[in-house]
Amino acid sequence: MQYLKVTNLTKSYTDKSLVDHVDFTITKNQKIALIAKNGAGKTTLLKLLMKEIDLTDGEIDWREDIKIGYLGQEYKLDKHVTVRDFLFDFDTNANREQEVELNISVDKLRIKSYLGQTMDTLSGGEAKRVMLAKVLAGNPSMLVLDEPTNHLDLDMIEWLERYLKKHHITLFMVTHDRYFLERVCTDIWELERGKIHQYTGNYSYFLEKKAIREENEKIEMHKLHQLFKKELAWIRRAPQGRQTKATFREKRFSDIEEKFDTKRDVRFSESAKLELGVEERRLGGKILHIKNIQKSFDTKKIVNDFSHECRHGERIGIIGKNGVGKSTFINMIMGQETLDKGTIEAGESVVFGYYEQKQIDFPTDKRLIDIVPDPKLLEKFLFFPKQQHQFAHSLSGGEKRRLYMLAILQKNPNFLIMDEPTNDLDLITLGVLEDFLSNYKGCLIVVSHDRFFMDKIVDHIFVFEGEGVINDFRGTYSQYKSAQEEKLKKGKKENKPLAKQVEAPLSDKPKKLSYMEQRELDQLSKDIQTLEKRKDEIQILFNDPNCPFDDIKKLGIELSTLIKHLEIKEGRWFELIERAG
Repeated sequence: MQYLKVTNLTKSYTDKSLVDHVDFTITKNQKIALIAKNGAGKTTLLKLLMKEIDLTDGEIDWREDIKIGYLGQEYKLDKHVTVRDFLFDFDTNANREQEVELNISVDKLRIKSYLGQTMDTLSGGEAKRVMLAKVLAGNPSMLVLDEPTNHLDLDMIEWLERYLKKHHITLFMVTHDRYFLERVCTDIWELERGKIHQYTGNYSYFLEKKAIREENEKIEMHKLHQLFKKELAWIRRAPQGRQTKATFREKRFSDIEEKFDTKRDVRFSESAKLELGVEERRLGGKILHIKNIQKSFDTKKIVNDFSHECRHGERIGIIGKNGVGKSTFINMIMGQETLDKGTIEAGESVVFGYYEQKQIDFPTDKRLIDIVPDPKLLEKFLFFPKQQHQFAHSLSGGEKRRLYMLAILQKNPNFLIMDEPTNDLDLITLGVLEDFLSNYKGCLIVVSHDRFFMDKIVDHIFVFEGEGVINDFRGTYSQYKSAQEEKLKKGKKENKPLAKQVEAPLSDKPKKLSYMEQRELDQLSKDIQTLEKRKDEIQILFNDPNCPFDDIKKLGIELSTLIKHLEIKEGRWFELIERAG
């Protein structure tokens, strides 16, 4: 069933077209992620589809009998309406199912504590969660979401991931969360230079196919380069007299030159992301000593008697539910928040670089080159010469964050403290940042809800449990989750009644199966165990920051195939078990 048909869609501004004569359709049960670099027009495309802004040309045709749930990045907050009244503004008797869904969302997104507040008093993160709960509870036929994981903690993100995987939900969203792209999406669409490249498959499949497309573009680039040189040579020695032919060749040369420059810019942008050159400062013997610190707000404990001594090259990730004190902890390290007890001492050689989670506003008279006066450094962070003299306040939200980050990094800090650095960054910029941090020799403390980023960058984790408790887990985020799941399984097993702990082995012969079916069941059990084991092995390799990029692509393909085989075999296994009684 077709939900949306877009024909010849175009949105142009004075200097460029963000969407250029695009055609596509969205059908029931598709789960599509739209990705692109910052400023390429992702949010613009969503606003066009939702008719928040006018199109330049084309047609947008929605199926009339579907209900659309839309979560943008901007929303009006009424100062006269409480959160409770905003969420529950329907006839309870007529919408019992909606009320149940809403209560689940309110619980999972932890909105209960501010149900009595008026909408205008909410923080940006609180408002985002309220709007998300409202959208999900409306029982829409299709969801259109712009960066839904921003301002959610890890528990919320994993709940939302499970929710969106439900088969009856059709989805079109902008996201940079790579685990979301891998686990939720059936299609990846990339918006590039006004055109949409469509890939049917998850993120691993997209990476594989995009690599092939880029290789083909390199070949085309080489051919264009040869043709460009040939035409340039002809223009330079152009004979007089053959005016018609000369005019034709000059126009052809102009077309080739324009196409060649475009391809060259794109190719350069891909190679530019490989490194970010900033000098390194050495750290002395003493780096950061945190000793017996305590912090409370009224009766709420944030940190209770915590100590840690940072080592050279240490990479710490901080996780925990929203509101447990992660940002407060960082502000204490930076001296922006007082301690109740204890001490925090930094060594004399430490130069902090602090990336804060805040609204970024550059002066209206400052250009990019004024803020970061290093053209080569700007290019390495994907700000090319044409853009460097642009006023910084005119950048998109993601571009502003990229420039803000670069302004911090150019000061050559040897101890980086970053509070949600991946918010609003596109996948290309994330690659730049991850490449830089992977080779960074200084110390790092980072708060992030980006699971892929945490797995790749940090080597141990401070887990904020609440009530002032901070646990130090040595390992990646995925290893922490695996350890928690094992602990949970062990607890459930220990708490099970004895009678339920004794289960018949899968190989026991069911009475209602034929001899051949019993043999099939036995073999299925072995096959499923083998596939599950390989699946776990691949997952471990995925989480290894040293795993080569080419291997990750191959593993992604293998994992997709493996999951399909596993689903088929498990389906048959359940069928035989049911028949066996």
